[in-house]
Amino acid sequence: MRHFLLSAVLAAALVAPAARAADEPPPKPSQGRYAVLIGVGEFDDKAIQPRPTADADAKSMYDLLADAKTVGIPEDRIALLTSTPDDKRHGRKATKENILRALHEGVEKTGKDDLLFVCFFGRGAPNGFDKVSFFATESTVADRSKNAISAEEVSHEMKLVKSQRLCVLTDLAFKGFDAGKETLAEPNASAMAAAFLGVLAEGKDEPKDDDAPKLGDKVVILSYLPGNDPINVGDHGLFAKTAMEAMKGAADKDGNEADGVVTIDELTEYLDKEVTQQAQKLGKTTSEKEATPQVVGVARSHFVVSNSPAYPEAKKRIDAFAALTKSDLINKDEAAEGKKYLERMPKLKTPQALRKTYQELVDGKLNIDAFRAERQKLLDTMKLSPANAEKFAKVVFEGAERFNERYVKPIETGTLTAGCVKGLYRRLDEPMPAAVEAKIKEPKGLTEAQQVDLLKEVRLGLGKREDLDDGKDMDLALGMMAYSIEDPYTVYVDRETMRKEESRWKSAYSGIGVHIRRDLARDGLLVVSPIKGSPAYKAGMRAGDLITEVRRELDSDGKALAPDAPKVISLKGMKTDKAIEIILGKPGTPITVVVEREGEKEPMVLDLQRARVSLETVLGVKRDDKDNWNYYLDDTNKIAYVHLTQFGPMTAPELLQVVTKLSKDGMKGMILDLRTNPGGTLGGALAVSDMFLESGLLLKIKPRPGGKVEEYRDGQSPNMNFNRSKFPMVVMVNGTSASASEIVSQTLQDYNRAVVVGERSYGKGSVQTVEDFSPTGGTFKMTIARYFPPLGRNIDKRSTSGKPEEEWGVVPNKGFEIKLDKQEEYAVAEFLHDKELIKRADAPNSKPLKPFKDKQLEAAVDYLLKENNVKDGTAKKDG
Repeated sequence: MRHFLLSAVLAAALVAPAARAADEPPPKPSQGRYAVLIGVGEFDDKAIQPRPTADADAKSMYDLLADAKTVGIPEDRIALLTSTPDDKRHGRKATKENILRALHEGVEKTGKDDLLFVCFFGRGAPNGFDKVSFFATESTVADRSKNAISAEEVSHEMKLVKSQRLCVLTDLAFKGFDAGKETLAEPNASAMAAAFLGVLAEGKDEPKDDDAPKLGDKVVILSYLPGNDPINVGDHGLFAKTAMEAMKGAADKDGNEADGVVTIDELTEYLDKEVTQQAQKLGKTTSEKEATPQVVGVARSHFVVSNSPAYPEAKKRIDAFAALTKSDLINKDEAAEGKKYLERMPKLKTPQALRKTYQELVDGKLNIDAFRAERQKLLDTMKLSPANAEKFAKVVFEGAERFNERYVKPIETGTLTAGCVKGLYRRLDEPMPAAVEAKIKEPKGLTEAQQVDLLKEVRLGLGKREDLDDGKDMDLALGMMAYSIEDPYTVYVDRETMRKEESRWKSAYSGIGVHIRRDLARDGLLVVSPIKGSPAYKAGMRAGDLITEVRRELDSDGKALAPDAPKVISLKGMKTDKAIEIILGKPGTPITVVVEREGEKEPMVLDLQRARVSLETVLGVKRDDKDNWNYYLDDTNKIAYVHLTQFGPMTAPELLQVVTKLSKDGMKGMILDLRTNPGGTLGGALAVSDMFLESGLLLKIKPRPGGKVEEYRDGQSPNMNFNRSKFPMVVMVNGTSASASEIVSQTLQDYNRAVVVGERSYGKGSVQTVEDFSPTGGTFKMTIARYFPPLGRNIDKRSTSGKPEEEWGVVPNKGFEIKLDKQEEYAVAEFLHDKELIKRADAPNSKPLKPFKDKQLEAAVDYLLKENNVKDGTAKKDG
C-alpha cells in the first residue's frame, strides 16, 4: 500500500493539525459513532455508465456497521444514500444536496473521540486539470462543474472534523463516462484525499496545537489511484468486499492472536495485502493488475474500527478482570496494566507475553502469586539499564545543543527537549506520565542537568523494547526534536534512511545505478532507466528490464553473511524499500542480479560491483546513439539549451565543460532551464552564477542574530577558458524552481546578464546545512541562515504572507512572465523528467510522450534570435 503525502497542502494537514482558535467553542462531547454511506450506481445522464456494485457496496456496509456483533452503530446514526431510496435501511436518494447534507450532519453529530465513518462508492471525473468532481444521481458530464459534487464542497463540510476520529473509504472510478470531444486531464488523487481531510478549501498551513487530534487520527483510503480500472467480484467491488471481510474479523491478527477488535492499521495492512494480491489474480489489464490501495494518515493511528468474532470471548475476560480489580487481589498498577493489555493486543513481544499472563490469571490457570512472579519476570526483562538511559539522555541533549547553536533562530535547549519528549510519547502511542508532563510545562527554565535527568527518566520509563533497540530510541527522539521546530527544511535522518535517500540529498549514492519502481503486474523491480556510467549501465541493463532475484556471497558492507542470511533472495512480493536496501551497498562490493527482459526467453544473470553513482544533472536537447547529449536547439543559429535537474557536487564542473565546448564551437545564445529544479548545494549555485559573470558580489548570507554576514564574490568558478559575457542568455524558472535555482536566476537577473523567462519561482530564501551526527551515524539538515542576492531582493516566501503583490521568489523580466495552466505545467514537468531517462529504443509497447507546445521555451528562443538579429530560426520549441 502506498502511504504517501500527495501535495503540499495535504502534507501541511498531516504535519500540522488544525489549531483551535481562541474564540472557537471547545470540542463537542462524545455522542457515539456515526456513518455516512454513499453508493451511486445509477445516473440520470446516459453518458455516465451504471455501476451497480456501488449501491450494493453501500448497502452491505450499512448492514455490517449496524450489526451489533461487528460495529453496532444505531440505525438513526447511519446515513445511507443510494441511487434510489432504500426504505428497509432508511436510505435517501443520493442527490448532491442530500449527500452534502449527510456529510454536514455526520460532522455535527460526532464529538470528541467519536469515530466518523465515510464511505463513497461510485464514479467521478476530472474537472479541469487539478480539480475533481464526484457524480450524484442527477449529475451530468457536460455540466459537472455545476451539478456534480466538487472536492471543494466536500472539503468545506469535512474541514470541521477536528476532534473526531475519521475513517474514509472511497472507491470512485474516474472512468465509465462519455466526455465527447472534451480533453480530460488525469484525475487528481491529491485533491480527493485533501477533500475528505477537509484541507482543500482552506489551502493554508495552520499552527500546531496540543488540543488538536493526534497525528493520524484522520485516515483516508482510496481504493486505487482514481484513474485505474475498478475490479468487481460478483455483486461487489473488490475494494469494498475486502474492506468488509477485514472489518468482520479477517484483519484481526496482531501478535498472531485475535484480540477481538480490528484497528485502523490492521484494516489498512489487510487491504494492502489482499487487494494487491487479488488484483494480480483477477485483473485483466495492466492497470487492473497494478491496483493497490492508497492511504493517507495511518502511520500513527491505532483506533478501533470494528469487532471481530473473537470479541465476545475477549469481552468475557475483560469483564472478569474488571470484577477482579474490585477485590483486594489486584493493585492499582496491575489494574491499569491488565485493562490496557486485555483490551488490545500489544505490538511488542514482551507486552504480548504480559497479556498472556493476565489472560491465564483471569482463566484461573495462574493463582495470584504465580501470576505476580511471572509478571515480575517479564517486567524485569523490560527494564533498561541506567547506563543505556544515561547514554540516550546525553546524546539527545547533544542534539539539542546542536540545534541551539546552529539553527537560524535561537531556540532554548529546554524547549527542544520538551518537544522531543512530547513527540516520543505521541509517536509511540504511550500515555505521558503526569510527573513528566509537569516537568515540561515551563521548559525554558530547565537547566542542562534537569534536561538530562528528564530524558533519562523518560527513557527508563519507556523501558527495553524492540522498537527502541539498536539506537532507534535516539533516532526517534532526535527526529521528534527536529519536527517540533516546525520548519519543513529542518529534519533529522537516521543512518539507514540516509543511505536510501542519499541520491536525493547529494545527487550521488552507492549502488548499481538504476531508477526503479515496483511492477505489480509482473511482480518485480522494474528498471525505469539505468544511470549513465553506472555499473548497471555498463553491464547492459536497459529500461523495461525486470529485476526478479538477487544473489550474493557478502552483505552490502562487504562482510561475510550471517549463518542464517539467505544467499539467494527473490524480489517477488517484496516491498520496494526492502528491495532497495538489499541492492544498495558499499562501493566495490559484489552483487548478482537476475533480470527478465521482454523479448528474451531466458533470464539474464548480471554480475555487478557496486560503485559510487552520480546522477546526471546536466542535460541537453537529445541523446545520440551513445547516450551523449546534443546541446543545440538550433544548430544553424547556435542556440544552445541546458537543463539542470538539481545542483549536485558535479553539476558546476560538468556544466563548465559543456559551456566551454559550446563557446569554442561558436555558441550565440544559451538557455539555462531551471524549471522543476528544487535546488541543491550552495557551492554549486555560486559556481554556476560565477561562470557567467565577470566580477562582483554573488550573494549575501545573513545568519542568526549576532552572527556575521557573509559575502560571496566572483572567483567561485576558476579556470574559465571562454568569454563569460560574450553570448546572450536566458534562465527559465517556474513555481517549482527553488533554493539554488533561485540564487542563480536572481543573481544573473540582478546583473542583467540573463533574461528570466517563465513563472515566479518557489520562494525558498533559506540556507540549510547537512551535517553528520557522529553519536548516532545520522544526519541533520537544518536551516542556518537566509540569503539575499546582489540587489538585496527578498526571496523567502515564508517571511511574508505569500500574497502576489509582496516581494518573494524570482519574478521573470517584464514581458517574459508566461503563465501556464495546470495541464501545461504537468506536460512541462513530464517532458523534463522524461529527459532524465535512458530509454530502450526497441522496447515493445513503448509510448512516446504526447507532443505539446512549450510556450515558455518558445519565448526564450525568440528572445535569443532577436538578440542575434535573426528573424526565424530552426529551433525545436515544442516538447
